[in-house]
Amino acid sequence: MTSTYLGIDLGGTNARFGLVAREGTILKRGRFPIRSERGVEPILEDLISRIKDLLSGLVEEERPAGVAVGVAGRVLPDKGTLVSSPNLPGWLNVPLRRRLEEALGLEVRLENDANLYALGEWAAGAGRGLDNLVVLTLGTGVGGGLILDGRLWDGVFGTAAEVGHIVIEPEGRLCGCGGRGCLETIASGTAMARTAREWIEAGKPSAYRGRLAELTTADLFDLARRGDPLARETFARAGWALGLALTGIFNLLGLEGAVVGGGAGAAYEFIYPKMYEEFAGRVFAVDPESVRLTPAALGDDAPLAGAPKLFSAGSR
Repeated sequence: MTSTYLGIDLGGTNARFGLVAREGTILKRGRFPIRSERGVEPILEDLISRIKDLLSGLVEEERPAGVAVGVAGRVLPDKGTLVSSPNLPGWLNVPLRRRLEEALGLEVRLENDANLYALGEWAAGAGRGLDNLVVLTLGTGVGGGLILDGRLWDGVFGTAAEVGHIVIEPEGRLCGCGGRGCLETIASGTAMARTAREWIEAGKPSAYRGRLAELTTADLFDLARRGDPLARETFARAGWALGLALTGIFNLLGLEGAVVGGGAGAAYEFIYPKMYEEFAGRVFAVDPESVRLTPAALGDDAPLAGAPKLFSAGSR
């Protein structure tokens, strides 16, 4: 029986794919720029062509048992349909599972990219050994994946664990979802950069000397490592919001751990102190000292590493 799976991470800038061993090790990999302005058909044709090239070089024992696809946005796993994606304009109600199965002759499963990321960290990363955990990704928004009793929890409609839309400040910033004060308006990479820009414009001192419109979380991370108080305060505010969100999640579910990743998760060392302070001071359902709070370990490889788990662990 084959012991490999194919993982695909379909992003707004790049598509990444890899042949993955059952335990989550990536054996072969590839990537190419999406150029989303090309539209659905050219991108799908490009993706299918490159995967076929990868498959053609495999011996029979290496051929994958299935394909796991992760994409940001609203996904209907049961139907294999991408309803919409903020990263892929014009991708509306795309039957990704059917298109890929017809082209590749393999079983295909479709998931939200944060869920596949969570499966990867659970299988081969910072969540290994835990069967009840939440994984948060801090990027353009805040994504989430939830593992309960050793299964990915999708919820009744396949859209559970949207932790980025837990409300932290009811009268806060307007969120892309239409609500106000969601976690991702404070703790996403986009939000952190916005917070820092607003504080600098208001006169708070900072060592940043570039154009404000170009300030990124990578700049903030560099400034924080050099002791810049505004950058550190920005990350502390994100940590405060994450601590509040985790308090609610753990009080409801009594989990064993939480993993924080995504691009802005690289600043975990500056986010963690305030996050833990809020969490430890508020949580009721668990002993905070017994909970594993940790940065993600796999980086961009996490969605690919999650491919075997999507088939072996199942979901709900």
